[in-house]
Amino acid sequence: MKYLEVKHKDKTIRGFLHGNNKSDVVLIFHGFTGNKVDHHGMIKTFAQDIAFSGFSTYRFDFLGSGDSDGNFFEEESISSQIEQAKTVIQSFVEKNYKIHIFAFSMGGVVATHLLNDKNIQSLFLLSPAGNFNEILKRMITQSGKRHTDGAEINGFHISNEFIEEAETFSYFDDICYFKGPVQLVQGTKDQYVSKESFLSYKSIFKNCYAVWIENADHCYSEISTTESVRKEIINFYGKIKNMAI
Repeated sequence: MKYLEVKHKDKTIRGFLHGNNKSDVVLIFHGFTGNKVDHHGMIKTFAQDIAFSGFSTYRFDFLGSGDSDGNFFEEESISSQIEQAKTVIQSFVEKNYKIHIFAFSMGGVVATHLLNDKNIQSLFLLSPAGNFNEILKRMITQSGKRHTDGAEINGFHISNEFIEEAETFSYFDDICYFKGPVQLVQGTKDQYVSKESFLSYKSIFKNCYAVWIENADHCYSEISTTESVRKEIINFYGKIKNMAI
């Protein structure tokens, strides 16, 4: 594991690179209010599993999250994370890597709006939040902490601009055609992402293997459900390791 920084404009994105593959890297995108380790360390665990399958992996914090520069209130934005992801992708393309993406929750929204980049070879979507506008509304209502300049959710201050962006963002219409392999995974007891969102992603990607994880919540909080995701990860990356994509 190697610490690695990527410069985005005047700020620094920070993360860790796993594995020794010099030709293929899997970039890992965390979700809303998440980070490069995430719930019960699952992002780190998944990164290690992918590296074990023969890929390098780079798990990082978007600006305003974890160890990266910036303030969450000012930085949190779907469109900004798309631009940050483009910068991270380009930094690895310049090192002659082929790009693969593993994305969780809101990170899946970001990932699916990068597919016009021909450097991207494969996509693993874990509980992609195609109904994020509904999710955010519910979280704000449940928090009961709506302010003139935004809202508070689980100790995070979010801006009015972010709330408006989530409401108006085109989650599915702007997804480009993608011919590479796609794995789609979601829990049957996901308390945030709707089944309709899952089915919409499944219908968009023609080369897609979709799996429901029985009794899993959004963050795969039980050991058994995390292990089920790990099996899907190992199977997916094992299959594509020697494919000429």
